[in-house]
Amino acid sequence: MTDQIYKAFGRKVRTRREGLRITQSDLSVRLGLSRASIANIEAGRQAVLLHQFLALADALAIPPMDLVPPPQPAGDPPDLPEEVMKFMQTYKLRTKADRQSDQ
Repeated sequence: MTDQIYKAFGRKVRTRREGLRITQSDLSVRLGLSRASIANIEAGRQAVLLHQFLALADALAIPPMDLVPPPQPAGDPPDLPEEVMKFMQTYKLRTKADRQSDQ
């Protein structure tokens, strides 16, 4: 999950940087980071500290929240072996019946 957040963040940074027509090198000078760090941030391979996040937003002349990726909906549950699915279904039925017998 965290990897996906950094990748989405990096895409937003890259899109904005390219929209401003500045190079990774130009951005790195503005931030005091290496060009490789900018490339890694844009690729989602490098975590960004809070002060770097704010400096990135400032250097890109964008509100910080515009760089935050939207929350992702929960994905489908993982595929489970058939035996597990049967057990879960039996458990659900049994607990439902137990609840009804308690009433």
